[in-house]
Amino acid sequence: MTAAFLQEELAEELGKILSGIRLRNPQGEMSSIHIFEQLLPMPEPSDEEKIPEELLENGLAEEQTVPDPYPYVIVQIGDGEIKDENSAQEANITLLIGTYEPDYDKQGHKDVLNIIAKVYERFAKMPVLNGKYTIQYPVLWTLPEEESYPFYFGGMNLTFETAAVRREDPYA
Repeated sequence: MTAAFLQEELAEELGKILSGIRLRNPQGEMSSIHIFEQLLPMPEPSDEEKIPEELLENGLAEEQTVPDPYPYVIVQIGDGEIKDENSAQEANITLLIGTYEPDYDKQGHKDVLNIIAKVYERFAKMPVLNGKYTIQYPVLWTLPEEESYPFYFGGMNLTFETAAVRREDPYA
């Protein structure tokens, strides 16, 4: 029950928790929330170099674009602590949330807050994840002070306790 397993299982659980939410992406389509572990994925190299320049210039071909990750939640392992040899490990996970909302009323932060509320609701009702990881308090969340219209961001810090590893010294 390592922090890496916690990250994988939490990402899978977030997929279930947020499966009913569909938000707009920068292409104007409604999209489910993408869940990533640790970082946004690297864009794959495009095949632009294979398209002759004259075709691009004459509008006979389009540039290759990378799929946009919005809306997303990144499950990022921040740090952990084992207080002593008899303590369970505590792993700090940060959820980084990114959404897109082009409406001029600038209410996209509400999408971020709704995601935070859904995640909190799940762990307030059932504080154990897969019978192995128990949420610890406080649960922290934040929204940035800076404006980033039409993109909106937020973060949530969750601490989970994992099972402790016990000494197996036969001479102790």
